[in-house]
Amino acid sequence: PGLAMGLDPELEEEAQTLVKSTVNFVSEVLGDEDDIPEAAELRKQRSQIDTCRKETEELLTKADSISIISALRLALQLVEMLLFLTVKTELAGQCATSLYLTSWRQQSVMSRIGEILWTVKDALELARDLEDRELEAMSLKALARVHLSRVKEPDAPMAAVNEASKALEVFQSLGDQEIAKHTRLHAEILFVLGDAQLSKALKSPFSQAREEALEAAAATMREATEVYEKLEDTKWKGRAMLGTALALVGLEDEDQQMDGERLAEDAKDLFHDAGELDMEVVAVMLIVKCRVTTSGLDCALLSAEDAAEDWKEEGGRPEHVAIALHTAATIHLQLKEGLDSAAQFCAEALELFRAAGWRRAETAVLQTFCRVESLNLNFDKSMKCAKEAVMNYRDMKDTRGEAEALAYQAEAALSKLNTEENTLPTAEAQALADEGKECSDKSREMFIELGDKEGLQIVDEVTFVSTNVAVEKYCEATPPTRMITTLKSDGHGAQEVYGEWIINRGEEMDPLKVRRLLKDGRCVGPVQYM
Repeated sequence: PGLAMGLDPELEEEAQTLVKSTVNFVSEVLGDEDDIPEAAELRKQRSQIDTCRKETEELLTKADSISIISALRLALQLVEMLLFLTVKTELAGQCATSLYLTSWRQQSVMSRIGEILWTVKDALELARDLEDRELEAMSLKALARVHLSRVKEPDAPMAAVNEASKALEVFQSLGDQEIAKHTRLHAEILFVLGDAQLSKALKSPFSQAREEALEAAAATMREATEVYEKLEDTKWKGRAMLGTALALVGLEDEDQQMDGERLAEDAKDLFHDAGELDMEVVAVMLIVKCRVTTSGLDCALLSAEDAAEDWKEEGGRPEHVAIALHTAATIHLQLKEGLDSAAQFCAEALELFRAAGWRRAETAVLQTFCRVESLNLNFDKSMKCAKEAVMNYRDMKDTRGEAEALAYQAEAALSKLNTEENTLPTAEAQALADEGKECSDKSREMFIELGDKEGLQIVDEVTFVSTNVAVEKYCEATPPTRMITTLKSDGHGAQEVYGEWIINRGEEMDPLKVRRLLKDGRCVGPVQYM
């Protein structure tokens, strides 16, 4: 209101400062990336962000009040775009190359999320001072996306739901305006609200609260789909359909789950027909995720294998074929079945990614290949893949990737040691033990420095499994330190006999105390750690 007559000088200066700080934030985050993304899809995303940034800077050079407020609106869109494309939530940060993205940009954004939170809050206060309801709705929408991007903080989903709900209220107070800009604002508010409701639902430990939030998310995303349809925006209509599908599949009702799966299939077909092939890959990955819930891993595996075959037949989509093959290999790995097929899929995906020059994707496949070949007892191949993955991540300066690859190198070394210990020369066995310990220790140290709890769980799992095998063998080869007999409930006769072992682990560590059930003097039960 009254912008044609000029802003109050203080408010104008505040608006300019907010625009500059937002543009600087985006420029610095993108400037932290020291290489050009390998995938065309990611280069396209970066180009979108750069174009929006340049338009914002251009508006800022104009001295009039209308241009300054337009620049602020565009700056809010710019920060939302960066967050949506960078930070993974249930719906944001999802693209065909999601599996192979460096976490560098996300880490860079996350380390400064407080800074952008206060900038957007200041924009909201300015909108209220100006009594600009549209700018207020846009600020609240951006604030919801910022909260959603605080992915590891428990209050974030609820804060995002609250801000998006306020944005919807403010939008509705604007009244009916049949113009595309107004309709798009409505669709975008609904989308971020649905994303927030989904995140809230999937983090809720209470089944009733989860069901209610999922139902709300499905309703919101359905409405967003209808509004995007009015705009004839296929890409965002499909994204909203995928959001609805994800919400429905999360519900306990089987009919609703199947509706969700069908909706994801419809979105896949919509993307394919519109030539949005990268988004078709996103839809297939979500269908695989849905089928794990609705039908199990076997059906999810078929979906990945079918996609690989379809895209091979279609031609001209080698990277997408590789993504589907790698997905199928990871499901085989989870099932611990069809491991020869998994190895074949990995080899094929590796060749395709190398031909495309996607080094990060190639390295992710190497990690899967390493784990598959460990289970196939092809330990030399497994260790070769692991070492190559470690070197690649090191060259790419991806600390998180390197730490994970080191954990799997430890797994490969210790698996070989546990399986071939009786036939290996002593020096080689000792070298494998040292390599396993060195890699797992280094991996743990790196994950601790990163504050990465999920990474530490990977190391714990690797070391536990390999240690457990060694402990089982020790118990089978060594007489127990003592025997423990439990009596039958009537007090007459032995019910069960357990062996107890105290295993020395060296000067710097406490001895390990374990028990195993014995039958006729032989170990028959799992290791129980005391």
